[in-house]
Amino acid sequence: MEAFQQVFQKVEKIGEGTYGVVYKARNKRTGQLVALKKIRLDASEALGPGEALTAIREISLLKELKHPNIVR
Repeated sequence: MEAFQQVFQKVEKIGEGTYGVVYKARNKRTGQLVALKKIRLDASEALGPGEALTAIREISLLKELKHPNIVR
């Protein structure tokens, strides 16, 4: 599997939330614009038990999504 930086170039930050940051990025090969969500793994350390559970739930759901528009 290729490294993220070899395939995508970040264009700009779109938004930020409790569990991560969303970027507009460009596929270097195709030029296609995509939205990428980078999950903060260290965020769970600063969260309470309920919030950490919510973060884990979101990550689990994102891992299960299978769609051509979802980049892994």
